[in-house]
Amino acid sequence: QHFASNPTALEEFNALREVTKPLVTGAATIPAMAMRPGSTSLVPLLRYLPSLFNIISNGVDTSTGPFDPFLNGPIFKVTDKWLRHWLDALAFSLSGLPAERTSAAAMAYVLFDMHREGAALDYPKGGLGEVVKALVNGVEQKSKNNIDLGSKVHLRRHVESIEFNSEGNSAIGLNVQKSGGGKIFVRAKEGVICNAPIWSLRKLIKNENALRLLSGGDVMQTSGNMQPNQSWTTCKGADPSTGRGSVISPRPKEAEDSESTDNNLLSKCDNAEMTGSFLHLHVALDASGLDLDKLEPHYTVMDRGLEGDGAIIDSVTDGPCGELNMIAVSNPCVLDRTLAPEGYIVVHAYGAGNEPFDIWEPSSDDSTIADQGSATEPQISGERYQSSTYESLKNSRAVPLWRAIESVIPDARDRTAVALIGSPRTHERFLRRPKGTYGAAIEDLLKDGSTPIPNLVLAGDGVFPGIGIPAVALSGASAANGLVGVVEQWMCMDELKSRGAIN
Repeated sequence: QHFASNPTALEEFNALREVTKPLVTGAATIPAMAMRPGSTSLVPLLRYLPSLFNIISNGVDTSTGPFDPFLNGPIFKVTDKWLRHWLDALAFSLSGLPAERTSAAAMAYVLFDMHREGAALDYPKGGLGEVVKALVNGVEQKSKNNIDLGSKVHLRRHVESIEFNSEGNSAIGLNVQKSGGGKIFVRAKEGVICNAPIWSLRKLIKNENALRLLSGGDVMQTSGNMQPNQSWTTCKGADPSTGRGSVISPRPKEAEDSESTDNNLLSKCDNAEMTGSFLHLHVALDASGLDLDKLEPHYTVMDRGLEGDGAIIDSVTDGPCGELNMIAVSNPCVLDRTLAPEGYIVVHAYGAGNEPFDIWEPSSDDSTIADQGSATEPQISGERYQSSTYESLKNSRAVPLWRAIESVIPDARDRTAVALIGSPRTHERFLRRPKGTYGAAIEDLLKDGSTPIPNLVLAGDGVFPGIGIPAVALSGASAANGLVGVVEQWMCMDELKSRGAIN
């Protein structure tokens, strides 16, 4: 609708799609199975040279870096104010950061895929649990000769440490905590793939020699004496209950990288910038009288409008990336009625990575509510945390989430059977995400999962290509390939091609 009344925005949008098309058409033909970390990373890509050349037509750094050159020049410059806000909104839903700081490849894909005729968001039939089942089946499946390979997914096995040989140059297994107490040692056959958040890597390693290898010889820095960089900062004196007072600060100009920093993997992990967290509202609603066929499965609600309300906090003007402005509303029962008991629907509203963590730090006078009503010290650090202040803050900050749901179902509160609010502390505790972060900023992503210890490989949203399920799946495939030889990977790709699984 806006494009219809703004020919300049439409013209720029179509031109931008054309300019970024090589990033999409090339990547679409290169499967995740062609990825591998380390010095041999280019070998499997030789199978897809034309596509590779297409992707890097604007330079390798441009193809793997942020969208900034396509937004602010020199490759392309977007001048229309509304379009810049729209691109920021698209980017923010992907990365929790504005467009100029979001992956160029991810932005190119959204510009192409989300705006094609018939485009739609996909929901897993049966809910997210079906995705988990598929992943488990992928791990535990038998060989093509129906031989049980012994692979198994273990639940409630919290990893306490990655263990190494005495020299620290080979990962030999994991120390794992069993449910109900006790520990077991799981010996690695080939190596260890670690998909823990990169900020957690240091504390998982106790071997001094391994720490020395991973830090380029500098083991003086410890995780206990530093605070990770965070995208969001809160204005001094701001009242968090208002939902305003925090902003994404401009990224400081980077100092020149020294050789020691280049060689210090642990320092890169420790100091990577953390994007914001999430505030969630899960509700079960009485669906009596609702015509679900007239509702959409997904809505994006801008609480203060696409351009924000114009407020300036710490020299940052409100906009699509503003605190609790962009709210996603998921209404999956429109597609799959089995996700809730008959007569009810489930709705999930959440701030799209626009929730700062520091406002959730407990104050010194805050106390928990014990089962018997007596006050004790609050339990933090991954433990369950409940206090009168905490509950009050959850309720006050969830107001925009309720507004978003009520914009779709006006009498939602009257229909509510269950309402659960999840804070960044919920993210930190249940997902083991330091400070509840969405993931690492693109500027601080590790270029691949290789480490100075050959059989320790990293994966996850701190490794290129970064945040999001498709991106993490790619880094996971790359890590898996890193534990086999490049010839074996090539032969596996031949087999997959013969089955029609890859091109």
